[in-house]
Amino acid sequence: MQEDSVRSPLTNVDIAYLIDLAIGEPPQPFTLLVDTGSSTTWVPAAGCDELCGNPQHMMNPSLSDSFNATKLLMKIKYGEGFSSGMIAQDTFTVRNTTINQVYFSVSMVNDGELTDVGADGILGLGPDILSKYDNPESLVLPTLVTSMTDQGLIAKNMFSIYFHPPAQAQAPWETRIDGDLVFGGSKCYLTSIARYKQPFFFFSLAVN
Repeated sequence: MQEDSVRSPLTNVDIAYLIDLAIGEPPQPFTLLVDTGSSTTWVPAAGCDELCGNPQHMMNPSLSDSFNATKLLMKIKYGEGFSSGMIAQDTFTVRNTTINQVYFSVSMVNDGELTDVGADGILGLGPDILSKYDNPESLVLPTLVTSMTDQGLIAKNMFSIYFHPPAQAQAPWETRIDGDLVFGGSKCYLTSIARYKQPFFFFSLAVN
């Protein structure tokens, strides 16, 4: 693995892909649904329980020495879901890489449907500018990818995702590791897609 990129395996749960990471010091584990259509990352707050669908992992700010609260509120609406809470900053750990003071949200209430697929919250990988729609002040907040770039942990402010169907159709989703997320570039040779010999095509996207 080269130092200008960070790779993390993804878990295929049929309707979505999940990533495991940690937040805080000491680290608190979370399983997040990967979302390229939003830029706000959020996890459920400790004690929200049924208000958040009874997730497996919940954020306890008092147990993190690196947690920094802000005065910003978060309210985000998806096609069929929602989440609201407060915006904060804390240390993120992806595999063995530590990213300092990443903006994210601690959800006090959400629709709770993510727990049906084993997710605690969402990892927003969309463009930074989308974050302005998720807080009343319309502030643009850097995503995890931008924070990794700013801190010199990855070479480029980009990521690539390798999606792969379940290797064993009958295997329980809890045991599937069927994809890869590479922060910092399109280095698919770092993943199991290395066997793929066809050329890749890249297209520029416009955010409206």
